[in-house]
Amino acid sequence: MLKIVPPPIFRHAGELSPRFDTHDPRDEAFAEDEIIVDLRECEFIYPAAALWCVTFLSLVRLRGSACRLLVPKNMGVCVHLKSIDVFDHLLELGVNVDTQGIPERDPGNTVLPVTRFETTNDAENLVNRTFDSLQAGNFAAGNLTQIVTELFAELALNAAQHSESPVGSFACVQFYEYETGSRFTCTVADGGIGILASLHRNPVLRNRVFYDWDALSLAIRERISGTGDPHRGIGLYGVSEDVRAPGRALLIHSGLGSLEIREDLETDARRTRLFPGTLVTLRIPA
Repeated sequence: MLKIVPPPIFRHAGELSPRFDTHDPRDEAFAEDEIIVDLRECEFIYPAAALWCVTFLSLVRLRGSACRLLVPKNMGVCVHLKSIDVFDHLLELGVNVDTQGIPERDPGNTVLPVTRFETTNDAENLVNRTFDSLQAGNFAAGNLTQIVTELFAELALNAAQHSESPVGSFACVQFYEYETGSRFTCTVADGGIGILASLHRNPVLRNRVFYDWDALSLAIRERISGTGDPHRGIGLYGVSEDVRAPGRALLIHSGLGSLEIREDLETDARRTRLFPGTLVTLRIPA
């Protein structure tokens, strides 16, 4: 049995213990018969962390392992996860999730709940749903409707076209209000081959990138693509350029590499904890 215990403020998979890096459910060597993800002490779970739960456990269930998610003791966190359909996805997979006593809540600040997609057509439908939700909802989106939709579209289409994920991809768009302001968060995750393996599809790049963090540094450059097509490789580069604006931020996490870009800072791509596949999360102030 493998038990994974995230920190109380669970932002993303990079905060997990390094001992889990060798437990990649995409690998043929993965042999755990039971996985427990213990969220009981979590006081806040960010979208990137919620999508890690869904992606990781989807891959584990595909391998035939038993899974259990221990829900947070904090009822507010439970209600939030339920309202964005995290529990529904896991229950459909056959994950043991005890949702007893967790009430329903109107997901008023959810633009798009956690939604699975596979094809580019699926991704385009999600983009249209997101656009309609932004227009119809009380999200103070205003002139941000177009930019949120366009950036989300790039992330979703990128996952559909390049991830080769056996469990599909997952997306979520949320609106948060704080005393200091408000923001949109767009998150897309998959359990696919990762950016490094995707770039290795291009023979020109195969001998230039050796690690996940190397791949991330290249992936945000213009016209870098695993396809070798000079007209491709615009999407992730375009998103990384668009976040260099006040208050915006981008986190890309693929395999053992991560890269963060904010308006005033681009960190060097670095080694981190494992995300089995690729996750991209984008923050846009409202």
